[in-house]
Amino acid sequence: MTLEFNEALIAFDVQAQNAREVIDLLAMRMHAQGLVTAEYGAQTWERELHHPTGLPTKPFCIAFPHADSEGVHRSTLGVAMMRQPVIFQNMADPDEGLEVSVVFMLANRDPEEQIQTLRNLAELFGQPEKLVELREQANLQGVETWLRRELRLG
Repeated sequence: MTLEFNEALIAFDVQAQNAREVIDLLAMRMHAQGLVTAEYGAQTWERELHHPTGLPTKPFCIAFPHADSEGVHRSTLGVAMMRQPVIFQNMADPDEGLEVSVVFMLANRDPEEQIQTLRNLAELFGQPEKLVELREQANLQGVETWLRRELRLG
């Protein structure tokens, strides 16, 4: 994957009232680095309303909010480690709300790259022990190091 990724794109110990707050937080961090347009957060939220991205993974749920490549200057990944879960709707059953503990917000310039990124993340987090390892990271630096190693980010 050729994603821009750095410590500033990780939100650790996040307290948010809802999924929109998390999406806006990560989009602002991406925008601050010139990776996406100012509208990317709103675009992502709009897509989330019609195509939810919550996944009922074990031992806790995750979400992969993203929008189309419009508004993306450089492909990137933002991550929010939640202090308390927030509700995202289930991708497979939009009527079901899931308590999400980790949010991976994607911004990909190339739609094909986005599909591959989603596949790579889904494969990794289909392994419960990997999710536990991620959640056990004690600080922001630990999360960054873990993600760089497991997702093979530069």
